[in-house]
Amino acid sequence: MEKKKNRFFEGFGLYIHFPFCIKKCSYCDFVSYQFHKELSQKYFLYLKREVELFLEKFPKESIKRVQTIYIGGGTPSLIEVEQLSNFLSFLKCHFDLSNLKEFTIEANPESIEKEKFKAFKTLKINRVSIGVQSFNDETLKILGRVHDSKTAIAKFELLRSLGFDNINIDLIFALPNESFDTEINSLKKAISLKPEHISYYALMLERGTPLNRMKRKFKFPDEETWLNEYKYGERLLEDNGYIHYEISNYARKSFECVHNISYWRSFPYLGFGISGGGFYNSIRYVNVRSFEKYFKKLDEGKLPYSFRKKLSALELKSEFIFMGLRLLEGVYFDDYYYRFGSFLLEDFKEKIEKLRNFNLLKVLKNKIALTEKGVQYANVVFREFI
Repeated sequence: MEKKKNRFFEGFGLYIHFPFCIKKCSYCDFVSYQFHKELSQKYFLYLKREVELFLEKFPKESIKRVQTIYIGGGTPSLIEVEQLSNFLSFLKCHFDLSNLKEFTIEANPESIEKEKFKAFKTLKINRVSIGVQSFNDETLKILGRVHDSKTAIAKFELLRSLGFDNINIDLIFALPNESFDTEINSLKKAISLKPEHISYYALMLERGTPLNRMKRKFKFPDEETWLNEYKYGERLLEDNGYIHYEISNYARKSFECVHNISYWRSFPYLGFGISGGGFYNSIRYVNVRSFEKYFKKLDEGKLPYSFRKKLSALELKSEFIFMGLRLLEGVYFDDYYYRFGSFLLEDFKEKIEKLRNFNLLKVLKNKIALTEKGVQYANVVFREFI
């Protein structure tokens, strides 16, 4: 069997959630709270407690080989160097980090500081994901972002000067009060910086967010404009050397996000912290979303789950397909057989035929994959397998 990159499990991913921000953005539905130094210090003590408790309950050596670490948030660039250094020393005592391939930290431009990121580099962080979202200052104000476009560019260049050679820029399209040209100019600015990776995704108006409550104040693009921004952006990125490897993600060759590919390939990973989630031993879990519940459960000697489920064989198969279809490479028949001992085209014959008839899915010699139309209407495809 031909061995393709990122198709075979080589070690766990560790996700650590840092739930603090300087300010909550108007569109954000992620779990984040106002930054407080003392609460952050307490939080890291409880993170250690959660890791120790997890390893007491799941002591197998096989889960200790780590391939990737991803610190997300929130705004992890607010973490103090000493705090992170101490926590990583703790992780090294409990996990095998000797073959760590990728270590990502998320950052917002306003909290990227020279001395801090110099130190982060010595801690083996080798990938930074910057939440720029737009290079249009008026849009950044609507989104409630703290930085402006000038700061975003300056901080990107600072990271380059410190030797970071694997940087992602997060960029949103389908934004309020933006014309097609304004949005594409924002993407062009991102491309001109030559990051290794660009996440280019549509704004989602999540229920309960300030932007959703204020949506009548703004003009949002219609579906035709939305699709034009997506398709033109895709072509622009590909013309500039970026490989479209996942629905919303583009990378220069060999700079795909290894950690996220582990999710999409349904490989096991462990998540720690408030709202952290994991997938291990056919169990999918998500942690509680508040400090009060997180601290209380750990004080009681319980893992801080809000949701935990052992997936059935059918659920595992369905997840494997709809997660794998996020990757434009698609889902390989031999991978499916190796994982489940049955044939993909037999197990989901009717669903695949239906999606194929709608030109949303293509069946090739050795795999299934989304069509160009399927990429644009991916959620329609995924619903068939949920």
